Amino acid sequence: MNSFVSDRRRAVLGKSSLVLALLLVGAFVAQGAPGDELTFFRNQVHPILKENCLKCHGSEKLKGGLRMTSRDAILVGGDSGAAVSMTDPESSLLLDMISYRDSDHEMPPKQKLSDGAIAVLTKWVAMGVPFAPELESDSEQEEEHASTGYLTKVDDRTRNYWAYKTITRPISPKVDRDGWDANPLDSFVLDELNKAQLKPNSPATRQQLIRRAYYGLIGLPPTLQEVEAFERDSSPNAFEKVLDHLLALPQYGEKWGRHWLDLVRYAETNGYERDGPKPEAWRYRDYIINAFNQDKPYDQFIKEQLAGDEMSPPSPEALIATGYQRMGIWDDEPADPDQAYYDGLDDVVATTSSVFLGMTVGCARCHDHKIDPIPQRDYYRMMAFFHNTRNNIKQGKFKKSAYTLNTLRVIADEAEKARHEEQKDAHQVRLEQLKSEIAKYEDQIAATFSNPEKEDAQDRRTREALLKNKRKNVLSESKLESYVAAKKDFDELRRKQLPRLTSALSMSENGRVAPETYVLVRGNAHSKGDKVRPGYPSVLGFRDPIIPSAPEGIDSSGRRMVLANWMTSPENPLTARVIANRIWYFHFGRGIVRSPSNFGQNGDQPTHPKLLDYLAAKMIEQGWSLKEFHKTLMLSKTYQMSSAANENALLRDPTNNLFWRFEMRRLTAEEVRDSIINATGKLNLKMGGPSIYTDIPDEVRATASRPDHAWGHSSKEERLRRSVYVYIKRSLNEPMLKAFDSADTDSTCAVRFATTVPTQSLTMMNSRFVNEKATAFADRLRAEAGENREEQVRLGLTIVTSRLPSAQEIQDGLAMLDEIQDEAELSEKEALDRFCLMALNLNEFIYLD
Repeated sequence: MNSFVSDRRRAVLGKSSLVLALLLVGAFVAQGAPGDELTFFRNQVHPILKENCLKCHGSEKLKGGLRMTSRDAILVGGDSGAAVSMTDPESSLLLDMISYRDSDHEMPPKQKLSDGAIAVLTKWVAMGVPFAPELESDSEQEEEHASTGYLTKVDDRTRNYWAYKTITRPISPKVDRDGWDANPLDSFVLDELNKAQLKPNSPATRQQLIRRAYYGLIGLPPTLQEVEAFERDSSPNAFEKVLDHLLALPQYGEKWGRHWLDLVRYAETNGYERDGPKPEAWRYRDYIINAFNQDKPYDQFIKEQLAGDEMSPPSPEALIATGYQRMGIWDDEPADPDQAYYDGLDDVVATTSSVFLGMTVGCARCHDHKIDPIPQRDYYRMMAFFHNTRNNIKQGKFKKSAYTLNTLRVIADEAEKARHEEQKDAHQVRLEQLKSEIAKYEDQIAATFSNPEKEDAQDRRTREALLKNKRKNVLSESKLESYVAAKKDFDELRRKQLPRLTSALSMSENGRVAPETYVLVRGNAHSKGDKVRPGYPSVLGFRDPIIPSAPEGIDSSGRRMVLANWMTSPENPLTARVIANRIWYFHFGRGIVRSPSNFGQNGDQPTHPKLLDYLAAKMIEQGWSLKEFHKTLMLSKTYQMSSAANENALLRDPTNNLFWRFEMRRLTAEEVRDSIINATGKLNLKMGGPSIYTDIPDEVRATASRPDHAWGHSSKEERLRRSVYVYIKRSLNEPMLKAFDSADTDSTCAVRFATTVPTQSLTMMNSRFVNEKATAFADRLRAEAGENREEQVRLGLTIVTSRLPSAQEIQDGLAMLDEIQDEAELSEKEALDRFCLMALNLNEFIYLD
């Protein structure tokens, strides 16, 4: 009796009437010690629920949104909120209802439960609502998902789902087509085509292939000289030499870094109305570009972004990498700071699980995943890896704040710190010198103050006024000049800001001991449920991790490094599959799994599962090298096929599921803008550094909440840099890039839309940017081809198509120039400007075979 009726239980009793309290205590005495909790539930609690509750809150009916057929369902609650509070059991809504303390919610509605039954349920709630597993059910959901084939329970069936199986390298099938058995990738593709009685397309022309490779690896077109050199090279490794050249160029990192920035919702502002800047965010962009250029192994790439600050010792590069976790949107004025904090954590959990694992773990924040086998507990187990993130700290206590505050971290080396200290010391010495010089003159002036003035001068402002009024009468002309100059220098030097030490937007933790993590009922930050420890998605079958202490000198829990090591383990069935599928998607226009961030039941199933496993195993065998993986794909016959149509194949496989041809694609937004500037011959290939601002129309700027502060200014030369360096502001989109479907930065962007809409044509014909660049393009033609109109047309078409134009195309261009001049009555210069505008609008310029 005494061991059971603790102080907390007495609090429960205290909320009821004296008579009810006595009855409850009597009931507990009669029952004796609680014994086994599940036995207590089976023998005493479940009969009460079955007789009085499950008719309206079971599998057949669901009144008030409350289901009472499982512990998780009870903790989630119904339309009125959580049924049971784990942190304050006595205040649980369930107890208010059954005790008729809530006149609006008296349950059961027809007749109040007996005092004994109320006592049993009160005791059950105080015990933490134990529920016998064999009596749990969710029949409605089970029936629904059984009919659709969805997998929602963690069991042997769901663990056997294709994406969760261990990666093993499959044996490539035998094929009889000449040359298609040299690369196992081709064997897998051809085998499926043979089964469907389809044939692969013939090879692309060399001009098509090299242009495809240039845009695919560096996002820029080849010159005619580069195309012709490839066409003349008859060596068997001619194309491989092209790939090696492109992979070694710094522009490779800019092209593929942009793909990664899409995935990690990269932007340089926080979103919401104020949309304030994320300081030093550009360093993360440069880290990504450099990582691709260095061919940083993908497993190392993951570790640095998830836990670079937990490496020993953390390099500046690794600290910058953790900026990945700071790239999401956040509210700088949250109405509910606690909820905002968990929203920030949710952004990281959801992004990490989808980008690295292809799992939609974020869907389980408020309840068990409705489609995939991801319990709500798994969401919070994963969140526990990130839960020690630093907040603002005030007076020794945590100040309630958004997840992304207090994010800058000094990454300066010792030499820079030493120089900074020298600058600071020199600054202070000079201030003291000027202060002493000023005091000498002011003492001379103050010596002339009358006694009343001396008293008034006790006030600083009055003293300043007296000194100013009397200085001309006291100081000589030369001394007055020196005094005024010293004061001016002092004021300017005092206001002058010393250069800041190099800092990065990065991750840091509160210390080596992480806080407890709880399941949040319905995702509500103020409704804590069960306590959980860090863990992996249970459907993958891994044991819960043991979290070792972080290395000495690392003020962190070490949890994120454990997560990163697990994620990059060869035993993890998802990481290699996901990145292999992503790179395939970026090269072929769609993934083997068309939903590259969702390998679950609600995503698309793989069209070539064995091929995907082969590629994933190949990725690991190649030491996670992305550059080697590019070559694996691009040296295949599948990649080198023509994009031409085939009537029979279009009828049998209109969506090209079997890869019977290479998919034609439109250039990306960045490729369109960069190619237009490139055509002028003035593309600025400067790399890295703070982002640049394009020249945007006033009408676009006016859409911002603070138009005068919405956008910065860059020099004309800087505005000609590549699009990956354009400033990304969440509330104001660069119009040229937005017109051609740049990434939505509010969340991870796994697949960009490739629309064909009238605004794109209007932008290409009428925008100030394109018209200015068309004029610059024409200036280039005049400079390089002279005044010969035929040579101007030939050069212009060559630049935009990367090939020599036919005689007919040249004649058409000349006819256009004549027509423009005759009918529109334009000058020869204006006619060439219009011709260049037309050339930049050619399908062959905008689309890639």
